[in-house]
Amino acid sequence: MKLFKNPVFAAVLAIVVIIASTLINTNIKFGRKCRTVSDMFYEGVSIKGYTQTPIATHLENIIGYADGLCTIARNYSIDTADTESASEYLRWSLQGSYYDVGYVYSNYTQLNDALNTLIDRLERAELSERDTSGVAQYKSSLEGAQSAIGESGYNEVVRSFLRQNRHFPTELLADLSGVEYPELFA
Repeated sequence: MKLFKNPVFAAVLAIVVIIASTLINTNIKFGRKCRTVSDMFYEGVSIKGYTQTPIATHLENIIGYADGLCTIARNYSIDTADTESASEYLRWSLQGSYYDVGYVYSNYTQLNDALNTLIDRLERAELSERDTSGVAQYKSSLEGAQSAIGESGYNEVVRSFLRQNRHFPTELLADLSGVEYPELFA
């Protein structure tokens, strides 16, 4: 009991309690704000009362277009392994329960590269009229989804949030309390 009566110990204990409660509070409250912004990747950004289609939904559509293109390609013995693999990685990364948007973006770019190669092979192959039309439709839908991702307000919301919150002391407290800032999809 003498220890608690010691003024130095009492001061150190008070400082520890204040720091711990500040970090816990930062983790809970600021972490919630960061997750709200990150959730917009999966739930969509609301601008002037209109909620845009989430980037995650566009990515799921792109995976569907990739699957369709692979189906056509396999009918002509065109190798689809790279596209199928990239598609699976993107599908898996979208189903993660964490917000690693950078990892999703990396898988998205790999799928885009694989799709560009596959589309080039399909356009050089002698396809039936029906399959040529199908490839053109998938390509158009793919370009539309990519354009919608590029025009999404998600990155602007993240940039705005980071401009407002990524400075001292918020950044230091967030780092110390384990809060992860939302990531750009870029």
